[in-house]
Amino acid sequence: MSHESTNDRTVDTPARSPMRLAINVIVSICLFAGCFVAYSKLGKRERPERIKRPKLAGTVVTTEQLKPHNGPVVLSANGVVVPLREIRLSTEVAGRVIELSANVRNGRKVTEGEILMRLDPTEFELEIERLRAQQAQEAAELDAIAVSIENTSALLTLSRDQLTLSSDELARVESLVNRRAASTSEVDVAKRAQLTAKAALVELENRRRDLIANRELVEQKRTLTEVAIKRGELDLRRTVVTAPVTGRVIESLVEEQSFVAVGTPFVTIEDNATVEVRSNLTVDQMYRIWNSSGLSTDGLAADDRVPAVPATIQYRLGQRVYQWQAVLERIDGAGIDAATRTYPCLFRVDDPQEVRRLVGDDVISDDEQAGGPGQLMRGMFVSVLIQTQSQIPLVQCSELAIRPGNQIWLDVDGKLRIVNVEVVASEDDYVIIDPQSLPVRSTDESVSVIVSPVSDPIEGMALIPSKKPDARNVTPESNVADEAATSKKAAG
Repeated sequence: MSHESTNDRTVDTPARSPMRLAINVIVSICLFAGCFVAYSKLGKRERPERIKRPKLAGTVVTTEQLKPHNGPVVLSANGVVVPLREIRLSTEVAGRVIELSANVRNGRKVTEGEILMRLDPTEFELEIERLRAQQAQEAAELDAIAVSIENTSALLTLSRDQLTLSSDELARVESLVNRRAASTSEVDVAKRAQLTAKAALVELENRRRDLIANRELVEQKRTLTEVAIKRGELDLRRTVVTAPVTGRVIESLVEEQSFVAVGTPFVTIEDNATVEVRSNLTVDQMYRIWNSSGLSTDGLAADDRVPAVPATIQYRLGQRVYQWQAVLERIDGAGIDAATRTYPCLFRVDDPQEVRRLVGDDVISDDEQAGGPGQLMRGMFVSVLIQTQSQIPLVQCSELAIRPGNQIWLDVDGKLRIVNVEVVASEDDYVIIDPQSLPVRSTDESVSVIVSPVSDPIEGMALIPSKKPDARNVTPESNVADEAATSKKAAG
Protein backbone atom coordinates (compact mmCIF):
# COMPACT_ATOMS: atom_id res chain seq x y z
CA MET A 1 0.00 0.00 0.00
CA SER A 2 2.75 2.40 0.95
CA HIS A 3 4.79 1.40 -2.06
CA GLU A 4 2.10 2.41 -4.39
CA SER A 5 1.86 5.85 -2.80
CA THR A 6 5.57 6.43 -3.32
CA ASN A 7 5.39 5.56 -6.94
CA ASP A 8 2.50 7.89 -7.36
CA ARG A 9 4.50 10.88 -5.93
CA THR A 10 7.43 9.99 -8.19
CA VAL A 11 5.32 9.97 -11.18
CA ASP A 12 3.64 13.28 -10.21
CA THR A 13 7.04 15.33 -9.80
CA PRO A 14 7.54 17.39 -12.92
CA ALA A 15 10.86 17.11 -14.85
CA ARG A 16 13.41 20.09 -14.98
CA SER A 17 12.78 22.11 -18.14
CA PRO A 18 15.58 22.97 -20.63
CA MET A 19 14.61 26.67 -20.56
CA ARG A 20 15.41 27.01 -16.89
CA LEU A 21 18.79 25.38 -17.34
CA ALA A 22 19.64 27.77 -20.16
CA ILE A 23 18.76 30.80 -18.03
CA ASN A 24 21.06 29.64 -15.23
CA VAL A 25 23.96 29.18 -17.64
CA ILE A 26 23.46 32.63 -19.19
CA VAL A 27 23.33 34.36 -15.76
CA SER A 28 26.52 32.64 -14.62
CA ILE A 29 28.32 33.68 -17.81
CA CYS A 30 27.20 37.32 -17.28
CA LEU A 31 28.50 37.33 -13.69
CA PHE A 32 31.93 36.03 -14.74
CA ALA A 33 32.04 38.60 -17.55
CA GLY A 34 31.17 41.47 -15.12
CA CYS A 35 33.90 40.41 -12.72
CA PHE A 36 36.44 40.26 -15.51
CA VAL A 37 35.46 43.73 -16.77
CA ALA A 38 35.62 45.19 -13.24
CA TYR A 39 39.06 43.69 -12.61
CA SER A 40 40.26 45.04 -15.95
CA LYS A 41 38.95 48.56 -15.22
CA LEU A 42 40.43 48.85 -11.69
CA GLY A 43 43.84 47.72 -12.80
CA LYS A 44 46.65 46.15 -10.83
CA ARG A 45 47.83 47.87 -7.54
CA GLU A 46 51.43 48.90 -7.71
CA ARG A 47 53.59 48.45 -4.63
CA PRO A 48 55.04 51.82 -3.34
CA GLU A 49 58.71 52.34 -3.71
CA ARG A 50 60.58 52.38 -0.41
CA ILE A 51 63.16 55.17 0.03
CA LYS A 52 66.01 54.23 2.27
CA ARG A 53 67.26 57.22 4.15
CA PRO A 54 70.98 57.72 4.29
CA LYS A 55 72.67 57.06 7.61
CA LEU A 56 73.45 60.27 9.51
CA ALA A 57 77.04 61.14 10.25
CA GLY A 58 76.09 62.20 13.81
CA THR A 59 73.28 62.93 16.26
CA VAL A 60 71.09 65.90 15.39
CA VAL A 61 70.93 68.29 18.35
CA THR A 62 69.54 71.74 19.05
CA THR A 63 72.07 74.19 20.46
CA GLU A 64 72.27 77.77 21.64
CA GLN A 65 75.06 80.16 22.59
CA LEU A 66 75.96 81.08 26.15
CA LYS A 67 75.09 84.70 26.89
CA PRO A 68 76.79 87.02 29.39
CA HIS A 69 74.63 87.83 32.39
CA ASN A 70 74.17 91.49 33.26
CA GLY A 71 72.46 92.81 36.35
CA PRO A 72 71.93 91.49 39.86
CA VAL A 73 72.04 87.85 40.83
CA VAL A 74 69.17 86.79 43.08
CA LEU A 75 70.03 84.03 45.53
CA SER A 76 67.11 82.14 47.01
CA ALA A 77 66.89 80.59 50.48
CA ASN A 78 64.31 79.68 53.10
CA GLY A 79 63.99 81.34 56.47
CA VAL A 80 61.90 81.71 59.59
CA VAL A 81 60.87 84.96 61.30
CA VAL A 82 62.31 85.46 64.78
CA PRO A 83 61.87 88.42 67.16
CA LEU A 84 64.68 90.94 67.42
CA ARG A 85 64.48 90.76 71.20
CA GLU A 86 62.22 89.48 73.98
CA ILE A 87 61.94 91.61 77.13
CA ARG A 88 60.99 89.87 80.38
CA LEU A 89 59.68 92.41 82.88
CA SER A 90 60.05 91.70 86.60
CA THR A 91 58.84 93.59 89.64
CA GLU A 92 61.48 95.81 91.22
CA VAL A 93 59.54 96.23 94.48
CA ALA A 94 57.24 93.96 96.44
CA GLY A 95 53.55 94.65 96.82
CA ARG A 96 49.98 93.72 96.04
CA VAL A 97 48.71 94.16 92.48
CA ILE A 98 45.86 96.67 92.62
CA GLU A 99 45.55 97.28 88.88
CA LEU A 100 46.46 95.17 85.83
CA SER A 101 46.07 96.28 82.23
CA ALA A 102 43.67 94.34 80.04
CA ASN A 103 46.45 94.02 77.46
CA VAL A 104 48.61 91.93 79.82
CA ARG A 105 47.33 88.77 78.18
CA ASN A 106 49.00 86.37 75.80
CA GLY A 107 48.83 87.64 72.23
CA ARG A 108 47.73 91.19 73.14
CA LYS A 109 49.59 94.19 71.77
CA VAL A 110 51.02 96.88 74.07
CA THR A 111 52.43 100.28 73.18
CA GLU A 112 55.47 102.02 74.59
CA GLY A 113 54.66 103.92 77.80
CA GLU A 114 51.39 102.05 78.45
CA ILE A 115 50.72 101.27 82.13
CA LEU A 116 50.83 97.51 82.56
CA MET A 117 50.55 97.10 86.34
CA ARG A 118 50.13 99.13 89.56
CA LEU A 119 51.22 97.96 93.00
CA ASP A 120 49.88 99.20 96.33
CA PRO A 121 51.94 102.40 97.04
CA THR A 122 50.80 102.98 100.69
CA GLU A 123 53.89 101.50 102.35
CA PHE A 124 56.25 103.51 100.16
CA GLU A 125 54.34 106.75 100.69
CA LEU A 126 54.54 106.30 104.47
CA GLU A 127 58.25 105.60 104.25
CA ILE A 128 58.78 108.82 102.31
CA GLU A 129 56.82 110.79 104.93
CA ARG A 130 58.95 109.30 107.74
CA LEU A 131 62.15 110.21 105.92
CA ARG A 132 60.97 113.76 105.30
CA ALA A 133 60.19 114.14 109.03
CA GLN A 134 63.65 112.79 109.86
CA GLN A 135 65.13 115.26 107.42
CA ALA A 136 63.35 118.14 109.20
CA GLN A 137 64.63 116.89 112.59
CA GLU A 138 68.19 116.83 111.27
CA ALA A 139 67.79 120.35 109.96
CA ALA A 140 66.72 121.48 113.46
CA GLU A 141 69.75 119.74 114.96
CA LEU A 142 72.00 121.59 112.55
CA ASP A 143 70.45 124.89 113.62
CA ALA A 144 71.00 124.05 117.31
CA ILE A 145 74.61 123.08 116.67
CA ALA A 146 75.16 126.30 114.76
CA VAL A 147 73.89 128.30 117.79
CA SER A 148 76.13 126.33 120.14
CA ILE A 149 79.14 126.94 117.92
CA GLU A 150 78.38 130.65 117.85
CA ASN A 151 78.07 130.80 121.68
CA THR A 152 81.27 128.82 122.15
CA SER A 153 83.10 131.17 119.80
CA ALA A 154 82.03 134.14 121.99
CA LEU A 155 83.23 132.35 125.15
CA LEU A 156 86.53 131.60 123.44
CA THR A 157 87.05 135.31 122.85
CA LEU A 158 86.47 136.03 126.54
CA SER A 159 88.72 133.16 127.58
CA ARG A 160 91.53 134.43 125.40
CA ASP A 161 91.18 137.87 126.99
CA GLN A 162 91.23 136.27 130.45
CA LEU A 163 94.41 134.37 129.55
CA THR A 164 96.01 137.57 128.32
CA LEU A 165 95.23 139.33 131.65
CA SER A 166 96.60 136.39 133.62
CA SER A 167 99.81 136.41 131.62
CA ASP A 168 100.25 140.16 132.16
CA GLU A 169 99.59 139.75 135.90
CA LEU A 170 102.21 136.98 136.12
CA ALA A 171 104.76 139.19 134.36
CA ARG A 172 104.20 142.11 136.81
CA VAL A 173 104.48 139.84 139.83
CA GLU A 174 107.72 138.34 138.54
CA SER A 175 109.15 141.83 137.97
CA LEU A 176 108.22 142.81 141.51
CA VAL A 177 109.87 139.69 142.87
CA ASN A 178 113.07 140.56 140.98
CA ARG A 179 112.99 143.95 142.71
CA ARG A 180 112.13 142.23 145.98
CA ALA A 181 108.86 144.11 146.10
CA ALA A 182 106.72 140.94 146.17
CA SER A 183 106.94 137.46 147.62
CA THR A 184 107.21 134.14 145.76
CA SER A 185 103.75 133.09 146.96
CA GLU A 186 102.26 135.89 144.88
CA VAL A 187 104.07 134.46 141.87
CA ASP A 188 102.47 131.07 142.51
CA VAL A 189 99.04 132.65 142.72
CA ALA A 190 99.57 134.46 139.42
CA LYS A 191 100.76 131.24 137.74
CA ARG A 192 97.75 129.36 139.11
CA ALA A 193 95.42 131.99 137.63
CA GLN A 194 97.19 131.73 134.27
CA LEU A 195 96.83 127.93 134.21
CA THR A 196 93.15 128.21 135.06
CA ALA A 197 92.64 130.62 132.16
CA LYS A 198 94.50 128.29 129.81
CA ALA A 199 92.43 125.31 130.92
CA ALA A 200 89.21 127.21 130.33
CA LEU A 201 90.41 128.24 126.88
CA VAL A 202 91.37 124.66 125.95
CA GLU A 203 88.01 123.38 127.20
CA LEU A 204 86.12 125.89 125.07
CA GLU A 205 88.23 125.06 122.00
CA ASN A 206 87.57 121.34 122.51
CA ARG A 207 83.87 122.02 122.88
CA ARG A 208 83.89 124.03 119.68
CA ARG A 209 85.65 121.21 117.81
CA ASP A 210 83.09 118.71 119.15
CA LEU A 211 80.27 120.90 117.93
CA ILE A 212 81.84 121.19 114.50
CA ALA A 213 82.28 117.40 114.35
CA ASN A 214 78.66 116.91 115.42
CA ARG A 215 77.59 119.32 112.71
CA GLU A 216 79.49 117.28 110.13
CA LEU A 217 77.88 114.08 111.43
CA VAL A 218 74.40 115.56 111.23
CA GLU A 219 75.09 116.84 107.72
CA GLN A 220 76.16 113.33 106.67
CA LYS A 221 72.99 111.92 108.21
CA ARG A 222 71.00 114.53 106.34
CA THR A 223 72.69 113.51 103.11
CA LEU A 224 71.85 109.88 103.77
CA THR A 225 68.27 110.86 104.48
CA GLU A 226 68.09 112.70 101.16
CA VAL A 227 69.38 109.57 99.40
CA ALA A 228 66.83 107.45 101.27
CA ILE A 229 64.08 109.84 100.18
CA LYS A 230 65.21 109.56 96.55
CA ARG A 231 65.26 105.78 96.92
CA GLY A 232 61.79 105.86 98.42
CA GLU A 233 60.51 108.04 95.57
CA LEU A 234 62.13 105.65 93.09
CA ASP A 235 60.44 102.67 94.74
CA LEU A 236 57.17 104.59 94.69
CA ARG A 237 57.55 105.16 90.96
CA ARG A 238 58.39 101.49 90.50
CA THR A 239 54.97 100.56 91.80
CA VAL A 240 53.73 101.67 88.37
CA VAL A 241 55.16 99.41 85.61
CA THR A 242 54.97 100.67 82.01
CA ALA A 243 55.78 99.00 78.71
CA PRO A 244 59.35 99.84 77.63
CA VAL A 245 58.67 99.07 73.94
CA THR A 246 55.82 98.54 71.53
CA GLY A 247 55.29 94.85 71.07
CA ARG A 248 53.21 91.76 71.66
CA VAL A 249 52.71 89.95 74.97
CA ILE A 250 54.19 86.46 74.78
CA GLU A 251 53.60 85.33 78.36
CA SER A 252 51.67 86.72 81.35
CA LEU A 253 52.23 85.29 84.85
CA VAL A 254 50.30 87.49 87.33
CA GLU A 255 46.71 88.31 88.15
CA GLU A 256 45.11 91.28 89.85
CA GLN A 257 45.04 91.33 93.71
CA SER A 258 47.93 88.86 93.88
CA PHE A 259 51.09 89.60 95.88
CA VAL A 260 54.39 89.70 94.04
CA ALA A 261 57.87 89.65 95.55
CA VAL A 262 60.88 91.60 94.40
CA GLY A 263 62.26 90.25 91.12
CA THR A 264 59.14 88.24 90.20
CA PRO A 265 58.80 88.04 86.36
CA PHE A 266 55.24 88.85 85.38
CA VAL A 267 55.17 89.45 81.61
CA THR A 268 57.30 88.80 78.51
CA ILE A 269 57.02 91.25 75.61
CA GLU A 270 58.26 90.66 72.09
CA ASP A 271 59.62 93.77 70.38
CA ASN A 272 58.04 93.75 66.93
CA ALA A 273 59.11 97.24 65.85
CA THR A 274 61.98 95.47 64.11
CA VAL A 275 62.13 91.75 63.35
CA GLU A 276 64.76 89.40 62.00
CA VAL A 277 64.65 86.45 59.64
CA ARG A 278 67.00 83.54 60.36
CA SER A 279 68.15 81.71 57.25
CA ASN A 280 70.83 79.07 56.66
CA LEU A 281 72.98 79.93 53.63
CA THR A 282 75.33 77.52 51.92
CA VAL A 283 79.02 78.18 51.57
CA ASP A 284 78.56 78.88 47.85
CA GLN A 285 75.89 81.47 48.60
CA MET A 286 78.08 83.13 51.22
CA TYR A 287 80.90 83.27 48.68
CA ARG A 288 78.59 85.13 46.28
CA ILE A 289 77.55 87.50 49.06
CA TRP A 290 81.13 88.24 50.09
CA ASN A 291 82.08 88.66 46.44
CA SER A 292 79.18 91.09 46.00
CA SER A 293 80.84 93.67 48.23
CA GLY A 294 84.09 93.69 46.30
CA LEU A 295 86.06 93.10 49.53
CA SER A 296 88.50 90.34 50.24
CA THR A 297 86.71 87.16 51.26
CA ASP A 298 89.59 86.17 53.55
CA GLY A 299 89.23 89.28 55.69
CA LEU A 300 85.47 88.92 55.87
CA ALA A 301 85.52 85.28 56.79
CA ALA A 302 88.08 85.87 59.55
CA ASP A 303 85.75 87.87 61.80
CA ASP A 304 82.40 86.79 60.36
CA ARG A 305 81.62 90.21 58.91
CA VAL A 306 79.15 90.32 56.05
CA PRO A 307 78.27 93.12 53.63
CA ALA A 308 74.87 94.74 54.05
CA VAL A 309 73.36 93.33 50.87
CA PRO A 310 69.64 94.02 50.30
CA ALA A 311 67.11 91.21 50.37
CA THR A 312 63.40 90.67 49.90
CA ILE A 313 61.40 88.62 52.38
CA GLN A 314 58.55 86.88 50.60
CA TYR A 315 55.54 85.07 52.03
CA ARG A 316 53.12 83.24 49.75
CA LEU A 317 49.46 82.72 50.60
CA GLY A 318 47.67 81.02 47.73
CA GLN A 319 47.93 83.28 44.68
CA ARG A 320 48.91 86.26 46.81
CA VAL A 321 52.50 87.21 47.56
CA TYR A 322 53.55 89.49 50.43
CA GLN A 323 56.99 91.12 50.38
CA TRP A 324 59.09 93.06 52.89
CA GLN A 325 62.44 94.79 52.40
CA ALA A 326 65.34 93.56 54.51
CA VAL A 327 69.12 93.74 54.74
CA LEU A 328 71.70 91.14 55.74
CA GLU A 329 72.64 91.98 59.33
CA ARG A 330 75.12 89.44 60.64
CA ILE A 331 76.07 85.80 61.02
CA ASP A 332 74.22 84.28 63.96
CA GLY A 333 76.99 82.44 65.72
CA ALA A 334 80.69 81.82 65.48
CA GLY A 335 80.68 80.48 61.91
CA ILE A 336 79.49 77.37 60.11
CA ASP A 337 76.89 75.21 61.81
CA ALA A 338 78.46 71.81 62.36
CA ALA A 339 75.14 69.98 61.93
CA THR A 340 73.99 71.54 58.64
CA ARG A 341 77.33 72.79 57.24
CA THR A 342 75.69 76.14 56.54
CA TYR A 343 76.03 79.73 57.75
CA PRO A 344 73.14 80.77 60.04
CA CYS A 345 72.50 84.37 59.00
CA LEU A 346 70.09 87.02 60.24
CA PHE A 347 68.29 89.47 57.97
CA ARG A 348 66.90 92.61 59.62
CA VAL A 349 63.50 93.99 58.61
CA ASP A 350 63.36 97.57 59.88
CA ASP A 351 59.66 98.06 59.13
CA PRO A 352 57.75 94.77 59.33
CA GLN A 353 54.44 96.60 58.82
CA GLU A 354 55.50 98.02 55.43
CA VAL A 355 54.25 95.20 53.20
CA ARG A 356 54.00 95.01 49.41
CA ARG A 357 51.16 92.84 48.14
CA LEU A 358 51.08 91.18 44.73
CA VAL A 359 48.71 88.93 42.84
CA GLY A 360 50.77 87.39 40.08
CA ASP A 361 52.86 90.32 38.81
CA ASP A 362 50.29 93.01 39.74
CA VAL A 363 50.65 95.13 42.87
CA ILE A 364 47.42 95.58 44.81
CA SER A 365 46.54 98.30 47.28
CA ASP A 366 45.40 97.98 50.89
CA ASP A 367 41.78 98.50 49.85
CA GLU A 368 41.95 95.67 47.33
CA GLN A 369 43.60 93.15 49.59
CA ALA A 370 41.32 90.83 51.49
CA GLY A 371 42.86 89.55 54.72
CA GLY A 372 46.38 88.20 54.73
CA PRO A 373 49.24 89.06 57.08
CA GLY A 374 49.63 92.78 57.70
CA GLN A 375 53.12 92.35 59.15
CA LEU A 376 55.78 89.77 59.77
CA MET A 377 55.11 87.59 62.79
CA ARG A 378 57.36 85.17 64.61
CA GLY A 379 57.37 81.62 63.28
CA MET A 380 56.37 82.52 59.71
CA PHE A 381 58.16 80.34 57.15
CA VAL A 382 59.27 82.69 54.37
CA SER A 383 61.50 82.84 51.31
CA VAL A 384 64.57 85.07 51.27
CA LEU A 385 65.61 86.60 47.93
CA ILE A 386 69.12 88.04 48.26
CA GLN A 387 70.13 90.59 45.62
CA THR A 388 73.86 90.45 44.95
CA GLN A 389 76.06 92.19 42.42
CA SER A 390 78.71 89.79 41.20
CA GLN A 391 82.21 91.17 40.80
CA ILE A 392 83.14 88.38 38.38
CA PRO A 393 81.50 87.87 34.95
CA LEU A 394 78.73 85.30 34.76
CA VAL A 395 76.93 83.63 31.85
CA GLN A 396 73.39 82.40 31.41
CA CYS A 397 71.68 79.70 29.38
CA SER A 398 68.29 78.06 29.06
CA GLU A 399 67.18 75.85 31.93
CA LEU A 400 66.77 73.04 29.36
CA ALA A 401 70.56 72.90 29.10
CA ILE A 402 71.02 71.83 32.73
CA ARG A 403 71.19 68.06 33.08
CA PRO A 404 70.95 65.99 36.26
CA GLY A 405 73.94 66.48 38.51
CA ASN A 406 74.46 70.09 37.30
CA GLN A 407 75.92 68.96 33.99
CA ILE A 408 75.73 70.62 30.61
CA TRP A 409 76.46 69.14 27.20
CA LEU A 410 78.66 71.24 24.96
CA ASP A 411 79.08 71.06 21.19
CA VAL A 412 82.82 71.60 20.83
CA ASP A 413 83.83 71.43 17.16
CA GLY A 414 81.08 68.92 16.40
CA LYS A 415 81.90 66.67 19.37
CA LEU A 416 79.94 66.15 22.57
CA ARG A 417 81.61 67.44 25.71
CA ILE A 418 80.04 66.65 29.11
CA VAL A 419 80.96 69.28 31.71
CA ASN A 420 80.06 69.75 35.39
CA VAL A 421 79.21 73.38 36.07
CA GLU A 422 78.46 75.56 39.09
CA VAL A 423 74.92 76.89 38.94
CA VAL A 424 74.81 80.25 40.71
CA ALA A 425 71.07 80.98 40.52
CA SER A 426 67.93 80.25 38.55
CA GLU A 427 65.62 82.97 37.25
CA ASP A 428 62.45 82.51 35.20
CA ASP A 429 63.38 80.18 32.30
CA TYR A 430 67.16 80.49 32.43
CA VAL A 431 69.98 79.70 34.83
CA ILE A 432 73.13 81.62 35.70
CA ILE A 433 76.45 79.77 35.53
CA ASP A 434 79.91 80.59 36.78
CA PRO A 435 82.09 80.49 33.64
CA GLN A 436 85.15 79.60 35.72
CA SER A 437 83.82 76.03 35.85
CA LEU A 438 83.76 75.79 32.02
CA PRO A 439 86.80 74.30 30.29
CA VAL A 440 86.37 76.72 27.37
CA ARG A 441 85.80 80.42 27.04
CA SER A 442 82.16 81.43 27.19
CA THR A 443 82.67 83.81 24.25
CA ASP A 444 84.04 81.10 21.97
CA GLU A 445 81.62 80.96 19.00
CA SER A 446 82.71 77.41 18.12
CA VAL A 447 81.25 76.17 21.44
CA SER A 448 77.51 75.84 21.93
CA VAL A 449 75.38 74.34 24.67
CA ILE A 450 72.91 71.57 23.78
CA VAL A 451 69.28 72.15 24.83
CA SER A 452 67.65 69.15 23.12
CA PRO A 453 67.53 65.62 24.59
CA VAL A 454 70.19 63.14 23.50
CA SER A 455 69.74 59.42 23.96
CA ASP A 456 72.72 57.59 25.39
CA PRO A 457 75.17 60.55 25.41
CA ILE A 458 78.82 59.57 25.17
CA GLU A 459 81.79 61.86 25.53
CA GLY A 460 83.17 62.72 22.10
CA MET A 461 80.20 61.48 20.03
CA ALA A 462 79.62 63.26 16.71
CA LEU A 463 76.96 65.97 16.62
CA ILE A 464 75.02 67.74 13.90
CA PRO A 465 73.68 71.14 15.07
CA SER A 466 70.16 72.10 14.11
CA LYS A 467 68.28 75.33 14.49
CA LYS A 468 66.03 75.46 17.46
CA PRO A 469 62.41 75.36 16.18
CA ASP A 470 59.76 77.76 17.34
CA ALA A 471 57.41 75.83 19.60
CA ARG A 472 54.42 77.83 18.39
CA ASN A 473 54.92 76.79 14.74
CA VAL A 474 56.05 73.19 15.17
CA THR A 475 53.98 70.55 13.26
CA PRO A 476 54.71 66.88 12.54
CA GLU A 477 55.07 67.65 8.83
CA SER A 478 57.62 70.40 9.49
CA ASN A 479 59.61 68.10 11.76
CA VAL A 480 59.67 65.41 9.03
CA ALA A 481 60.68 67.96 6.41
CA ASP A 482 63.44 69.39 8.61
CA GLU A 483 64.75 65.91 9.37
CA ALA A 484 64.74 64.95 5.68
CA ALA A 485 66.57 68.16 4.76
CA THR A 486 69.14 67.58 7.50
CA SER A 487 69.58 63.98 6.28
CA LYS A 488 70.15 65.06 2.67
CA LYS A 489 72.61 67.71 3.81
CA ALA A 490 74.52 65.16 5.86
CA ALA A 491 74.50 62.64 2.98
CA GLY A 492 75.74 65.22 0.52
